[in-house]
Amino acid sequence: MLEKLFVRKLFGIFDNEINFRDGGITVVIGQNGCGKTTMLHILNAVFSKNHSQLFQYQFDYIELTISSHVLKMEVIDEYLEEEEVTIKSLKYYVDSQALEKCYRENSKINSPAFWTRVIPSLRRRPGNSFYDMRGGEVLTLSEVIDTYFDELPEETKNDIITIPNEVQQLIRDLQVELITTERLKRIYRDDEYRRMEFVQKFAVEECSEELRNNVKNILSEYANTSQKLDEQFPSKILKAIKQHEQFSGVVLKDNIQRIDELRKKHVKAGVLQENNDKFLDINVNPESLDDSTAAILTVYYQDMKIKLDSLNSISDRIVLFKNMMANKFGANKEISISKDNGIIVLQKPSNKNVELRFLSSGEQQELVLLYKLIFKGEKEKIILIDEPEISLNVSWQREFLDDMKKIVEMNGFSILIATHSPQIINDNWDLVESLGDCE
Repeated sequence: MLEKLFVRKLFGIFDNEINFRDGGITVVIGQNGCGKTTMLHILNAVFSKNHSQLFQYQFDYIELTISSHVLKMEVIDEYLEEEEVTIKSLKYYVDSQALEKCYRENSKINSPAFWTRVIPSLRRRPGNSFYDMRGGEVLTLSEVIDTYFDELPEETKNDIITIPNEVQQLIRDLQVELITTERLKRIYRDDEYRRMEFVQKFAVEECSEELRNNVKNILSEYANTSQKLDEQFPSKILKAIKQHEQFSGVVLKDNIQRIDELRKKHVKAGVLQENNDKFLDINVNPESLDDSTAAILTVYYQDMKIKLDSLNSISDRIVLFKNMMANKFGANKEISISKDNGIIVLQKPSNKNVELRFLSSGEQQELVLLYKLIFKGEKEKIILIDEPEISLNVSWQREFLDDMKKIVEMNGFSILIATHSPQIINDNWDLVESLGDCE
């Protein structure tokens, strides 16, 4: 658990400290130029193990308190006698204990040219990113290091200055995701013509495609689970009857009602169709139900609950996402989720389909941000959000932290927000950390 971040002399001026709130949401404010955004980027660099990025910022040292352990990273000038040059290095301390290994500014591991040379499947892209021809993905430098470091020859590994093992162990269980102010457009490879060309694609469209594929994958797993349970069904019934298990008609009736509620939730979410998983319309009379019938029905509904429970995670998230977006759209638009088409928005009252790229910038900002937080946020993850107020009207800004609280409760991650907006804070000043102190 991340408890505190302290940066000494950021930009040579500010001593910035952030104490993370137990409730999972922390908001940082401060004057322009005090380093709010930079603090997010520092955290992202540390926990993504892309420590080479830290050299672009001016500071004396960084201190992080993680699960009661203190990690200190100090910038030092290191003179290399054999090369007769002075370079910047990161000196690491864990609980005041100095580690032997440093992280050097000019290490080969920080060079994009090095990785394109040793890993033939990588192609360089702007901004120190890569296109990986193996998996068809765009990777950051830190992702390349994580993915391909083990494939390097041992002699090459020994020649590279890496993050000390003690530090890697300390930050291992904490993942971060930085959501920057540039949220609406992404660059992708043009796969249609198999050319190394990159085209712009709207982030809202990416969200829709990802959700569609996610629902399809979950339904595929649901179908596999259903098939296995159906194959086991006859033997389960015979076993239940043979063992003379006692069944309660009252409990059975209650279970039928609960399962029907589950099915309706999945239909509302758009994960199941109305005609999927129809249940026997049974008026259970506890006094007249014979043991064999009770055994059959009990096993049937036990299996059905297992099937439907496998959809809870995606359906709960879809329902929350739809409710939040419906609140933003009001009566003008209606949002739905389709396993075939992803996110669908209809203009009211005409019911005309609205292409996602033609939503207003504020609507796109909300959709992309909520999608990432609801569907991609994982437990133990730290989400870093820079200026969420961009393109949002005042009422949406005032609702923002209430939305975040619901998402944090569902997903169990932490959020750090950098903002200029008092409307974002609203009545939540207990969550606020003020930056910009200097000696």
